[in-house]
Amino acid sequence: MGKMILLILIYAAIWIADKQKLKKLGGRGIVAYAAMLLLSLYLGIDYALDLKWPFIEDAASFLLGTTAGRIVKLLTVPS
Repeated sequence: MGKMILLILIYAAIWIADKQKLKKLGGRGIVAYAAMLLLSLYLGIDYALDLKWPFIEDAASFLLGTTAGRIVKLLTVPS
């Protein structure tokens, strides 16, 4: 319960601090802000509820791992 209260306080502080700035942002800025907020919310819920959800790096590795490996192999210079 204490972790949830801490997260609520942190998100309230972020919202208060960013409220005026969000009004001035355009569409791209709001989308980027929302994406970052969703990522932090994912990690916050995982932390507060002690879930064993996969870390974001694991998801990125699963989605982009083979493509990234091919790019690295293509750019590696043989010695």
